[in-house]
Amino acid sequence: MASSAVSATQVTAGIGRLGLRATPVCLHASLRSFPALAEGPATLVEGILDAGGTVMVATMANQAFEIPAPPGDRPARNGVDYNRQDRTTQIWPGQNDHFDVTRTEVDPWLGATSAYVAALPGRRRCRFAPGSFSAVGPLAGDLIDAEVAADTFGPLRELADRSGWVLLAGVGLIRMTLLHLAETEAGRRPFVRWARGPDGRPVRNRSGGCSKGFEHLAGVLAPIERRATVGSSLWRAFPAQEAVELAAEAIGNDPSITRCADPGCPECPDAVAGGPIDR
Repeated sequence: MASSAVSATQVTAGIGRLGLRATPVCLHASLRSFPALAEGPATLVEGILDAGGTVMVATMANQAFEIPAPPGDRPARNGVDYNRQDRTTQIWPGQNDHFDVTRTEVDPWLGATSAYVAALPGRRRCRFAPGSFSAVGPLAGDLIDAEVAADTFGPLRELADRSGWVLLAGVGLIRMTLLHLAETEAGRRPFVRWARGPDGRPVRNRSGGCSKGFEHLAGVLAPIERRATVGSSLWRAFPAQEAVELAAEAIGNDPSITRCADPGCPECPDAVAGGPIDR
């Protein structure tokens, strides 16, 4: 272990400096923001648990389980070009597989910390959408059990209700899943995506869309942001309830605030317009 490696004790101390001891947190982390971690992602998770907290992470597994839109269920303004999708040669693993809570897959872009928590023995994982969040710690069951089929973001609502926080460890607002909840609170409908159910039939999932424009909300959230540095990693922490309220108000006042810089983005225009026109 390198002498500069960050230890779980240092993580616990960082949590203390932020005032987040014994607090549930939704953690988004980049291991590259540290010079090294003594035990990889376990260092972050154990350090927060040692401070009495609960750790929840995003563990979406759409790449492993999503299937194309069924021909008879294609809502408009859904961030999908159905005609292009029908012509694609993309392989959809979900066509021959289905998710259940014992699975450990996560989308690769979520990183090593999400993959670590999803594979931990005894972790709690969402049952739907597929497996959007996983958690460990004293409030793990309360957070994850708040998910229902019609509300992918239930665990985030529960986090806010329990005075929880979002902790960005070396990542920006584009990774802050809570802001998708703020979109729904502003009146946007989440996008519809599909997976194969246990009986083989397509089932709907609700999903957030493009988050590349979320950094535009930095000024809105700045008054409630706390910062600390652990090793070389900049940590930014936000109280979940206040963050949702401030971001939802900003999105309601200016729906284009979340639009990304890509003029060809298939999701941002539909999100700004309000999301899917559902059946």
